[in-house]
Amino acid sequence: MNDTCNVTEQAVGHLAALIPVWQPEDRFPEFVAELIDQGFAAIVIVNDGSGTDRSAVFDRVVLLPGVHVLKHALNLGKGRALKTGINYFLSELPGLDGLVTADADGQHTVKDIVCVAHALYAAGGTVVLGSRSFSADVPLRSRIGNGLTRHIFGFVTGTRLMDTQTGLRAFPRSVLGELLLLAGERYEYEMTVLAHICRTQKPIEIPIETVYIDGNRSSHFDPVRDSMRIYFVLARFYFSSIVAAGIDFAGFSATFALTHNLLLSVAVGRLSSLVNFALNKTFVFHSEASVKGTLWRYFALVAAIGTISYGMTYALQHYLRWNVYGIKPVVDTLLSLVSFSVQRTFVFRKVEE
Repeated sequence: MNDTCNVTEQAVGHLAALIPVWQPEDRFPEFVAELIDQGFAAIVIVNDGSGTDRSAVFDRVVLLPGVHVLKHALNLGKGRALKTGINYFLSELPGLDGLVTADADGQHTVKDIVCVAHALYAAGGTVVLGSRSFSADVPLRSRIGNGLTRHIFGFVTGTRLMDTQTGLRAFPRSVLGELLLLAGERYEYEMTVLAHICRTQKPIEIPIETVYIDGNRSSHFDPVRDSMRIYFVLARFYFSSIVAAGIDFAGFSATFALTHNLLLSVAVGRLSSLVNFALNKTFVFHSEASVKGTLWRYFALVAAIGTISYGMTYALQHYLRWNVYGIKPVVDTLLSLVSFSVQRTFVFRKVEE
């Protein structure tokens, strides 16, 4: 990660800033005015169904030069607000080169927003993230939540990032169209976007200030409901392994019940690998490599995992006298984590030899 914000002196006059907002604080117009003073070509604000008690705030904002205020009749969620803003940018602001998304709750300073915008010009088409450090003065809940999400994200995508939940992001125009097609209406949409981007590139991270005002009082993020939505996005990457494990266990159980032959049962269960290969190549890792180029690596992995599965199951059954139907799911759950990681880094790697 870069240790300075001064990436380039390029102005931000060909960029727009997108700010989704719900129930903004009274200081919000001043925040927008400061962004305008920095030279952004446009400020796109999506009022995501704020109440009438906030009308005076938006009345002040709409009078500012270069501001485009869009409105949802109801609160539809941050993901939908981002899509509304991206669509407006692509259709109504055709002359601009990129878009910087930022939060309206005070967590992103004007200096850091401009810093990330500047970095986009030096990025050569790569997405730029404003990443927080989560030091000791950050609320414990936020530190733990972001740390856990960061490690899970790194495992399922193979991309290690310092801050996977930052809302301060800069996108070149070329990638924005595909983001409109992604699923998600609320906070989970940002995770879906990041996972999608990381399939083809590693975003550039720029360090920004970690700001929590009054214990993050102004944030509308629900730590339970919205966290579950985010983790479900990551779980979708792992879903193919769950499907394959179910097929494996069904085949293993049926064969073992008929033959009581452990080796044959494990081999029959491994037929699930055909389903796992097809799902992972097409939907999980989006590999464009030829089937021939990946198949031998995949089945070498299947053979290795099958051998280990047989050895562990045999040992636990014969030496510890554990029930084979209880052993198999536990063993294969552990091995599926290994298999997924190897598939991501070796079988369906992005760069082919």
